[in-house]
Amino acid sequence: MDDPITPAEADAIIASSLWQPATDRVSLVEAVGRTLTRAIHADRDLPPYARAMMDGVAFSSSSPPHWIQGLHAAGDPPPTALSAEHAWEIMTGACVPADCDTVVPYEDITLEPQGEELQILQILETYEPGQYIHPTGSDALSGEVLVPADRIIGPAEIAIAASVGLTELEVAARPRIALISSGDEAIPVADHPQPWQIRRSNGPMLEALLRRASHVPRLVRHVPDDADVARDDLHDALAQSDLVILCGGISKGKRDLIRPLLEEKLGPPAFHGVFQRPGKPLAFWSGPPLVFALPGNPVSVLATFTRYVLPALSQLEGSDLQVPTRPSPPELQPLPHLTWLLALDAAGNPLPPRNSGDFVSISGAAGFLEVPPAPDCTDRLHLRFFSCSPS
Repeated sequence: MDDPITPAEADAIIASSLWQPATDRVSLVEAVGRTLTRAIHADRDLPPYARAMMDGVAFSSSSPPHWIQGLHAAGDPPPTALSAEHAWEIMTGACVPADCDTVVPYEDITLEPQGEELQILQILETYEPGQYIHPTGSDALSGEVLVPADRIIGPAEIAIAASVGLTELEVAARPRIALISSGDEAIPVADHPQPWQIRRSNGPMLEALLRRASHVPRLVRHVPDDADVARDDLHDALAQSDLVILCGGISKGKRDLIRPLLEEKLGPPAFHGVFQRPGKPLAFWSGPPLVFALPGNPVSVLATFTRYVLPALSQLEGSDLQVPTRPSPPELQPLPHLTWLLALDAAGNPLPPRNSGDFVSISGAAGFLEVPPAPDCTDRLHLRFFSCSPS
């Protein structure tokens, strides 16, 4: 499709091209940032015993204590029966003995040695049965779902998995990603450019975006504006990857070779051109593999990756990227006929570039506000905001 389409039409085409992810089994520490595909269940009641929540004394409220019978620490098995008018010194995390129903913290009691025993001289505060006791099963019962499938795994989910005895988790398999930048004018970062050259900034930016989204590309290349040289690298990427991300060489210049080289293997794109600024020349092939061909200007690269590639990556891992809404900045004037991907900083302040090559202006960009074209932009209180750093 060569006629430009709307962002909504592009979304529909991309969504129809995605597939359900396979599953991997990975260790707990490798699971962070992945999408859980099998729910985590409690293997026993949580907590599995009545747990003391404070360091202090435990006793039966029906027999106010005067003496300490002994010390009961976390990890100790339940102690012997408690004598009348006695209490256990108890540590936080210890199981509360079955014949005790009250815990009073040290700061609310006065203890004094009497020979070889400790006497409780005074309880300074009133107490109630059950206080400072975390009851058995009050967090979850055995078999209950603790973490549902489709949850993005973070440190808290790792702790939960470990607490129920899991050493591995089932997660959505990650797509194999290739990242290719292009252009004769772009030289290696460490080289000294001539006045007519620039350093390669798009590749490092895209790789950083992928890594921040917990993806590591398997193949990273830069290809020249030479079909014979670029062809092998492009075809290698198509053969080895589930998703190929390219930037540059996709517009209508005489040396923009990416589209014809891709068409040798994949045929025409599903779309080429979106009514938006920046990023109008965006192209997409449904593959396999999936191919996002981003424009080459840095602002366009960041905007189109954030707007289209990140949501697709989330869906490929079995979860939908949550896109919040924000009100438009004051005095915002929508563009005629084009959706505006407006960079905002973390405080919501606009960072409008002078043009799509003005990458300095987007320093500090937290994401892009999608502003519908005039006159379609009727609801300025709920504009979608695509974050560069999805959660």
